[in-house]
Amino acid sequence: MVRQPGLNAVLIVKIALLTALHFAGAAHSQQTFPQRIITLAPHLTEIVAAAGGADRLVAVSAYSNSPDSVKNLPITSDARSVDLEKMKQLRPDLIIYWRGGTSEGQIESIKKIFLQSLLTKQVQVIAVEPKKLDDIAKDIEMVGKLLGTENVANKNAHQLRSDIAELKSLYQNPHKRNVRVFYQVWAQPLMTLNQDHLIGNIIQICGGEQLFAQEKLLVPTVSRESVIKANPEIIFTAVDSQRMKTDWSIWSAVPQLAATQKKAFIDLDGDTISRASPRIMQGVKKICAEIDRVR
Repeated sequence: MVRQPGLNAVLIVKIALLTALHFAGAAHSQQTFPQRIITLAPHLTEIVAAAGGADRLVAVSAYSNSPDSVKNLPITSDARSVDLEKMKQLRPDLIIYWRGGTSEGQIESIKKIFLQSLLTKQVQVIAVEPKKLDDIAKDIEMVGKLLGTENVANKNAHQLRSDIAELKSLYQNPHKRNVRVFYQVWAQPLMTLNQDHLIGNIIQICGGEQLFAQEKLLVPTVSRESVIKANPEIIFTAVDSQRMKTDWSIWSAVPQLAATQKKAFIDLDGDTISRASPRIMQGVKKICAEIDRVR
């Protein structure tokens, strides 16, 4: 005959289970999210803001200017260097860097200080590297999940995807021909971008045919003669300020060039096309409209 457990024993088991569930729930509710964030590129600052974490930023990189609340924050990095001592003083618990925009040596130094030290073992160091517009939405969602701000992040990511879908419906028309596009990164030496760069995805979305898309290097150097032979119908470049004007004489002096004939030499505001954040959609819309104009 199997002996049944007494009433007291059953009550003890139930109490133990309820206690375990209570503490498990308490531990979940007390989950801590990063509160002190450092970003190592301007667009990462904008990603954090889009994810709902602007108020947790304690330092940013040079030229971070959006949102307005970050303009007076300490600067701990620029395109060439990282101020490790200042970063340590600010005691971050999350550092976000741009893979491809921060040197491997700098990243190794950051990880050595913030990941290998027992005193700073709670610091997270994460990388982003968007190659398509939709990757920006994914980055916003990823940061939002890290920060516990999914509601804000998911809303902004959804809006970005909606904007991208609208552009595709407007400009990816099978009845419209593709326009030959040359994207000039630098004039001396003459440099462009291949199809693996985010700009390549933008040109494709806007109905353009990206010249030199198949080059192996992300930022290849090309000759003036090869560009003239490819005969772009429109040429874009990004400038640091809307007040700056590009010297287009290298191309306008070639009368047979399609871009010359169409007067299609376009300066883009660098802040709105070179930063992989929701703000890039301003530059994308400009590219799409200009490509459509020369069709």
